[in-house]
Amino acid sequence: MPEIPLTARIAAEWRSLLRETGAGLEERPAWLLPGRPIFPARPLALYAQLEEVLALWAELRRAPLARHSQRFITSAWTLKDLLGHLASWAAEFRREVESMARGGAFDYAIPYALSVMGPNEWNAGAAEGQRPVALKAILDQFEEETQRLQDLVLALPEATLYAAARSPLAPSGDPEATIEASIAQIVLGKCVHDRHHLGHIAGWLARVRKKKRRSR
Repeated sequence: MPEIPLTARIAAEWRSLLRETGAGLEERPAWLLPGRPIFPARPLALYAQLEEVLALWAELRRAPLARHSQRFITSAWTLKDLLGHLASWAAEFRREVESMARGGAFDYAIPYALSVMGPNEWNAGAAEGQRPVALKAILDQFEEETQRLQDLVLALPEATLYAAARSPLAPSGDPEATIEASIAQIVLGKCVHDRHHLGHIAGWLARVRKKKRRSR
């Protein structure tokens, strides 16, 4: 029996994942929430999710990002800041996965509840570090870190992908109360995070283009 091509296997895994979750691409699946069972997303399905994010990123790179990079997309962040945010988190997710795969411990926490600390402290520090970085370097960093994560997903044993491990994430807002998660959950969480922001950026760019056409 001939071997099924990798692309066909990925497509089959992706369709199966969507059927099993019953969730749209923009919804936050319940199995990503702390305390829920670890969802056994297969390696090729994880790879496909990351590949979709990379496809959305490649589409974004075709837009005139440099022209708009210093315009504010939120009340506090420019477009470049938000792209830097995505690149910083891509690197962070990759570091977390590598450490969890080794069984290593984290000497820091990332509180992200809607509390006094919130996610803002980590995000603000990462944004400040990215501001001197050239836009192209930020765009390249996101791609490279996401591709490295893809390589890890395919290289790690499935038992390692699904095993619960201590993470630096602290959803209660208490930095002492970090949670256990699987590598699969971390990867899927990255994809949800990326699609959320990429959708925001795409919508913002569309409004900018529409406004420009009206002003002509």
